[in-house]
Amino acid sequence: MTKKIKVGFIGSGWSRIAQAPAFSLIENVELAAVASPTELHRQKFMKMFDIQKGFADWRDMLHCDLDLVCVTTPTWLHTQMVTGVLQSGKSVLCEKPFALNVSDAAEMVSVASTAPGFALIDHQLRFHPAVRCMKQMIESGEIGKVYEVRAVMNLASRNRPDMPWSWWCDAEKGGGALGALGSHLIDLNRFLVGEISKVSCNLGTSIPYRPDRLGKACRVTSDDHFAMMMTFGPSSVALGSSSVMHVTTVGAYTWFSFEVVGSLKTIRLDGAGRLREVTNDEAKVGRSLIDAPRWKLVEPMLSWDELVLQEKIRQSSLAVHGIFAVGFAFLAHRIVKALKNQEKRLHDAAGFSDGLMIQKVMQAARKSDKLQRWIKI
Repeated sequence: MTKKIKVGFIGSGWSRIAQAPAFSLIENVELAAVASPTELHRQKFMKMFDIQKGFADWRDMLHCDLDLVCVTTPTWLHTQMVTGVLQSGKSVLCEKPFALNVSDAAEMVSVASTAPGFALIDHQLRFHPAVRCMKQMIESGEIGKVYEVRAVMNLASRNRPDMPWSWWCDAEKGGGALGALGSHLIDLNRFLVGEISKVSCNLGTSIPYRPDRLGKACRVTSDDHFAMMMTFGPSSVALGSSSVMHVTTVGAYTWFSFEVVGSLKTIRLDGAGRLREVTNDEAKVGRSLIDAPRWKLVEPMLSWDELVLQEKIRQSSLAVHGIFAVGFAFLAHRIVKALKNQEKRLHDAAGFSDGLMIQKVMQAARKSDKLQRWIKI
């Protein structure tokens, strides 16, 4: 009889949208328990995914027989919860941003170093088929020498001034666009191209006040948009090259583009998970902006089990939530396979040491914004 992998969830927000639906698509996986202090949310979660065990206190859930615990709570709670999960002998998948600061990240790295289970961070884009294809194209030299990376993430998720104040508005609790979205882009740069040596960043808050539950205006201390430039270091395939990113959560529309520019071709990932390429020799000379580039669709190669998973994703709620939800399904698939095979590490997954490096980059970004100059990592 095949052993079922038992998964528990601490938090009922993002896990309800992506993590629980993703694990529910995979055979021999049991969604076994959920912990959430809000009874209404907890009961709704349990009903949606037919979960038998629910807890108001996450510590009580750790007494359950679980193989993996997904921590999807606000950032300021991560250190205590992740430490508790690892010390209970269970594997953990922690939502980003990984930690409040470098010190907390280093503490969790230390705990994970002696823990028997996996210690992973939810940088799921690494496992999206289009991103894996991009990595192959870069490492094989297909796109040539990497010249630069360009990323734009334009969201309308927080453009209404009447959206209520929450922990996301509080910089001291880990809120803000840099942590929530910049951490993903930093990780994608590191995964595809390599380590970053220095940073220049400008953080901004377009909507400085938001109403609390009683309608009182509360000050927003976190960033709702930022612009950042990074330079790749020696441990990269693009020493001295630049990565530029612009992220906003207060736009009028949603758009995502992640481009890697090479000497032979440019490749682009969009918000629907499509990968396209355009070759340099097809470019028309001159300065005309009339002719559109001749982008060609690139179809990633998938194994048989991933093709089956992809079809399940298309028929599920994950498909409408874009590349992050879809990417998570592929990460969940790989985690379950590793747990079944009793593997000691998960190749290409973001571990806690990656989380520590991302924290160092974000720390440098905040220092750069404050001092208005480049900061070395």
